[in-house]
Amino acid sequence: MSPTPPIFPRPCLTLTLALAACAPHAPLPTTDAPSLEQRLFDLEHRVERLEARSFGEPPYRNKAEIQAHIRALEEERSKLLISYTVQHPAIKDIDRKLMILDSQLKMLESP
Repeated sequence: MSPTPPIFPRPCLTLTLALAACAPHAPLPTTDAPSLEQRLFDLEHRVERLEARSFGEPPYRNKAEIQAHIRALEEERSKLLISYTVQHPAIKDIDRKLMILDSQLKMLESP
């Protein structure tokens, strides 16, 4: 019985090992990159600045326009619910719009 030939012939294996030895090594971490603590501090600072921003501006539309838009979206939602479930993206989009309009309506009603 003859021995089975190698999967890779010797010259191919030698070339593979030679190329692997020439491959660039992984770069060492540089000291220019901010430390984990510095990155965390920067993110916390950004969150504090965002939380301090005022989002209390009233909407540009009046109460009647917002209520009319809410009614139109509710009608569209009820038509879509005949064919789709609540998890459908179109219905989720309408729900998101209704939530925004409700918050705008509350902003107008609050003193």
